[in-house]
Amino acid sequence: MQRQFTRKKARKWVLTNLFHQFANMADLTPLIRGIRKQTDVIRNVPYRSDGGKAHLLDVYRPKNRTGLLPVMIYIHGGGFTLCSKETHRSIALLFARFGFLVLNINYRLAPKYRYPAALEDACLAYKWAVDNAELYGGDKNRLSLAGESAGANLVLGLIIAACYQRPEPFAKQVWGTNIKPVSAQIIAGLLQVSNPERFSQVRRAKLKQMNDISYDIVRDVATAYLGEKGKQQETENDLYDPLVIMETAGQPDYPLPPIFAAVGTADILYDDTKRLEKALRSKTTLAETHYYPDEPHVFHFMSWRKNTRPFWMDCKHFLDQHTL
Repeated sequence: MQRQFTRKKARKWVLTNLFHQFANMADLTPLIRGIRKQTDVIRNVPYRSDGGKAHLLDVYRPKNRTGLLPVMIYIHGGGFTLCSKETHRSIALLFARFGFLVLNINYRLAPKYRYPAALEDACLAYKWAVDNAELYGGDKNRLSLAGESAGANLVLGLIIAACYQRPEPFAKQVWGTNIKPVSAQIIAGLLQVSNPERFSQVRRAKLKQMNDISYDIVRDVATAYLGEKGKQQETENDLYDPLVIMETAGQPDYPLPPIFAAVGTADILYDDTKRLEKALRSKTTLAETHYYPDEPHVFHFMSWRKNTRPFWMDCKHFLDQHTL
């Protein structure tokens, strides 16, 4: 037991430092340095009155744009247990370059804060954006969502909260804004957290692409985020598994926004995106799914990967069509 705990701590330390290294490496690239010079950043704006670090966001606004801009809420990944708006600042800058007022948010992390804390915070940030975006030059009626990995899970949860009338108090906050997202980006999503044992089958089926570390990580994420629930089979009505809701729910009460879903084919989460694509077919004609050959998890962070630039070009084309 002690050895397993030490492995978890070591793995978390390695992954945390890896994301910080990605962020620091991106800061040094000519592209990100150039975008930063063209972007105003207001840091550490509270979206909840308690003033805690987990409830802060950064506002990114391109300097060369006038009038009210479309708004993008960006939700970072990290398996619900690590990372922050700081590790994802380069991603926020890239969306600002596309012409968005970007709200790059923090949220409470597991295992200290388990489900539904992260989704509650995402819903609060959504309501804050609707109430306050105009003060920063944003158009609340052109509100988009984006997130990767665990952040993509939260984005899909927000879409459900905006388009289905749900019983959860935090989901009602989103529905009560009467503002629906105009687009959503779901990148390398961990869209079902429960039942991590399903990934052991994926690992065996695609041994060359998957490995024990990836499986261990998603299993640890489930335990950290859900506690003992992480070992259970999926249910049909829990927002920690928004993919399962999409697969089992009927037609939405309000039309789904255009959705851009993307994943690398060497990502252990590949099948979640395939299932989302199938689930969306009966609910919307405005969904695009992109699969990038041989790319690992969150490859869009890695400027040296073959498909990183094509991913961002596809992303911009989608946003140009549906948002800007």
